[in-house]
Amino acid sequence: MDRTNSDVLVVGAGLAGFTAAVRACEQGAKVLLIDKSNGELGDGNVLMASGSLRAGGKSPKSDPAELYEFVMAEKVGYPDLVKAWSETCGRAIDWLANAGVGLEETAPGRIWLDQNSEVSLAPVYKKDVGTRALTKLKERFVNLGGRYLNGVAATKLLVENDRVCGVSGTKSGETIELRSRATILATGGFSANKELVKKYIGPHADECKLRGSKQDTGDGLRMALAAGVKAVNLRYFYGHLISRKALVDDRFWPYPRLDSFVDEGILIDRNGSCFVDEGRGDVAVANELARSNDPTGAVLIFDRETWDAAKDDAFSNLVKTPAPNPWLMDNDGELFSGATIADLARTLAVNSANLVETVEAYNRAVESGACHSLSVARTGKPKLLRSPFYGLRVVPGITFTMGGILVNGRAEALVRRRRRHRWSDGRLRWRLHRRPNTSGGDGNPGG
Repeated sequence: MDRTNSDVLVVGAGLAGFTAAVRACEQGAKVLLIDKSNGELGDGNVLMASGSLRAGGKSPKSDPAELYEFVMAEKVGYPDLVKAWSETCGRAIDWLANAGVGLEETAPGRIWLDQNSEVSLAPVYKKDVGTRALTKLKERFVNLGGRYLNGVAATKLLVENDRVCGVSGTKSGETIELRSRATILATGGFSANKELVKKYIGPHADECKLRGSKQDTGDGLRMALAAGVKAVNLRYFYGHLISRKALVDDRFWPYPRLDSFVDEGILIDRNGSCFVDEGRGDVAVANELARSNDPTGAVLIFDRETWDAAKDDAFSNLVKTPAPNPWLMDNDGELFSGATIADLARTLAVNSANLVETVEAYNRAVESGACHSLSVARTGKPKLLRSPFYGLRVVPGITFTMGGILVNGRAEALVRRRRRHRWSDGRLRWRLHRRPNTSGGDGNPGG
């Protein structure tokens, strides 16, 4: 069996993994970075990302106190971890710039990876944004003496005397041991693992569209759970509603996004009824649909005004990817229209009477300012729906899962003590490091 020793072992060569590896090298550590893909830059989500650098939806340069209060208001964060995260966000941006990664600030605090890029149209994404950032980080990593091994699949954490001391895995069919003083798991979530998606997100969530890397199969989570580490908030994911046609056609993922249709329209089920508060935003709506019993059966209803406005979609203009209008219509994206709601219902094969009543009740509530009285109360800033009407079949697109290993403010994992079965606070003989994860997790650089 082949054995390799290092001070720091980083598992997963994405933006988090390369960042951790470079930073450890800067501190004088002997670092080994591994990835199970054969890619020279791994094969993670960042290679398809738009490059938006956000901190829980806010600017990473925001005041740390503001970031802390914002995250803690959700009541799922852990105070010492959120505090460490909020105090580090701004410094992380400065560090990336100093490491040679190109950044753009399109508005005060609105920071992106360098946006200059060709656009792939199947799947739809910017081909060079993430690749260029990782190339810079890898160059710095190698120059600092770091070692990168691809094609290495970590399968189990090595634990001796209640300490994680590396991983065992395979390379080219051979078993290897990679021993280290500290182990950093940066393997992403489990969005590409259908069984874990069904287990943690919803019983039918495997019917959703994977909107990210096929490599995110939950390897780090699985190894950590087997070692007794606690995991939290695994039911949440970051993603968006996308055309249902994305299930069979790469031209409809990961873009265009449908945020404006959610904000200004309604989401109905196969019976023509509303079942979610669209005012909570596209990401929350995608999560709720994914947890339902029919993730592929929903339709977004909106009107001509909203459709026409989608020609000048703000996000699409910003990242230079195709806007929903005319992309969805030109490429047969399961978009339908009707002069009346009854006409549209017949085209969609939805219960006509139910859909007519749903839209009429919605419009009455909007006109009277009584959206709280709807069967599913509507928040946000809803608008009247006027003829002609549009219907778009949609499906949740899962970019990455949130939640994950519970860590403290020093990125030490919380583990179950064998005798008492309690969760310790990480100051321990078990030392498992992971990228900071405030609620469980949010670190995607994309949109």
